[in-house]
Amino acid sequence: MTGGDAFLFDLTPHHDVRAPARWQGTGRHGGWVYLLPAAALVSAVLLAPLAVTAVTSLTGGPSAYLSVLTDQDVRFALLHSLGWLLLALGVCGLGLGLARLAQDAGPRTRALLLAALALPAVTSPLTAGTAFRLIFDADPARGTVSALLPGGAPFLGPGWIWLVLGLAFVWQWTGLACLAFQVGLANLPTGLLRVARVFGAGRLRRFRAVVAPALFPTAGLVMLVVLTAAVRVFELVLVGAPGSVQARVDVVGLFWWRHRGDLGDGPAAALGVLLTVMAMAVAAVTALLWRVRRNWTDAGPPARLAAPPTRRRGPAALTGAAAVAIALIWALPFAVLLLTSLRSPEAVATSGWWTGGYGLGSFREAFEGGVFAGALGATAERAVLVAALVVLFAVPAAYALTPGRLPARAQRIAAAVAVLLAVLPPQVAAMPLAEMLGALVGVTVVLAVIQAALVLPLGVLLLRGAFIAVPRPVVLRPLAEGRSAIARMTVESGPAVLAVAVLAFVLAWNDLVAGLLLNWPAADQAPLVVLQQTRHFSTSAGAFAAQEVVLTVVPVVLALATGRVLARGLTRGVRR
Repeated sequence: MTGGDAFLFDLTPHHDVRAPARWQGTGRHGGWVYLLPAAALVSAVLLAPLAVTAVTSLTGGPSAYLSVLTDQDVRFALLHSLGWLLLALGVCGLGLGLARLAQDAGPRTRALLLAALALPAVTSPLTAGTAFRLIFDADPARGTVSALLPGGAPFLGPGWIWLVLGLAFVWQWTGLACLAFQVGLANLPTGLLRVARVFGAGRLRRFRAVVAPALFPTAGLVMLVVLTAAVRVFELVLVGAPGSVQARVDVVGLFWWRHRGDLGDGPAAALGVLLTVMAMAVAAVTALLWRVRRNWTDAGPPARLAAPPTRRRGPAALTGAAAVAIALIWALPFAVLLLTSLRSPEAVATSGWWTGGYGLGSFREAFEGGVFAGALGATAERAVLVAALVVLFAVPAAYALTPGRLPARAQRIAAAVAVLLAVLPPQVAAMPLAEMLGALVGVTVVLAVIQAALVLPLGVLLLRGAFIAVPRPVVLRPLAEGRSAIARMTVESGPAVLAVAVLAFVLAWNDLVAGLLLNWPAADQAPLVVLQQTRHFSTSAGAFAAQEVVLTVVPVVLALATGRVLARGLTRGVRR
């Protein structure tokens, strides 16, 4: 940072209302007591299996790694996974651009745009893959794009399939990035921007000195979530690509699942370790971004910053029209999925959604036999349990990682481990867990505990940020009265607690990978019931589209019901 940029910050007084760097009254070992339950859970479910996998990969020396790295198919899968990471960075950039567009739009148009963009983030990759495969069906009689471009490119064939899968990923995750960046842009330090203009700072220098540091926390959250989704790409490729081309678009996690038996224990474990190293690189990028933010002069807490005045960069009508057009484009996959589900199974198999033949036949077929209904009940029960477990373990762990609860070095190590575990691919723990579970496979509580452990690190990181942002007087008052601050901090961080609970529920509700890797019974997982239907994509499209609609309605309604509180919890965390 240049001296001139630092001078801009020095001109404005800094009012730090966040929690103090250290407070007393908790006892010498109080922080460790709060951290112990979460540490025990992730150690048993994630760290121990990770250690077993690492040891297994080294049992025969470096030969396992050599056999994997010299396999041409593995190298292609690794290259494809790196490509998804690059796409994730592009999604973050697109989200920032759309956030700027939303800022220039009117209030109603902005609300419409943000809702249309954000809702795909709570749907499953299974739904995204299904919707885009329906849109790009190669048969002009069924595919929306093929009907508009008869005789055009075979979008589900080699080469073009990357466009379909990439668009599905962009559709699903751009909205989350846009929502987070929109909040960050609305809370820019306007006082510093005015001072920068007074001193003649150009647009680039204002971005470097004021805008960039203010957006670092938001960018860190966005990159952590989106890059993690890219590392864990699985269902999107499994469903979105027809079987004839799936081998050409395999990613590491999916290749591991297909070929772990053929590879053998050593090479399969080595491939899992390589996938973990890729996840560690994602964690390192996020940690680096936070390190840069910490070393940059603080411009003051977001809670005290006023929203900047809206500046129109172009005609208001043009900006509004662009926002509405983007909202309609983002709503298209939902519309195609819904209209497909509202047609008879026979009509879906032979013609597109625009030709009529509407009815509830596909929904009747979807619930026929009661298997899907039973799986819905089991999935809902498990998702509620996962949400409760994550909140129960994450609140004390996040409190333990606030300043002064643990020695500084221990706190940094614990936070770094949390970041690493937040991006850890489930494949690396799947084989040891499957061997340890044995007869426990099929018990709802067991899978709920595993899913909770996978979500817990991200929940701890979100809550820790919220707890640290709680104003200093709120923390000091209960301590002065001889009471613990954790209850008060939890209340003040209510939006973040709600966000973590909703996040845990949605991830458990949509989860297919954990149960699939552990060979969990299909009747206990609604997403796996749908996956079995997609094996006969053309003939069963109506039934599994109806099942996808039911699976999508639950998280979408939950997101709409929690609304602004959920958005505040993910971006700011505290009530004030």
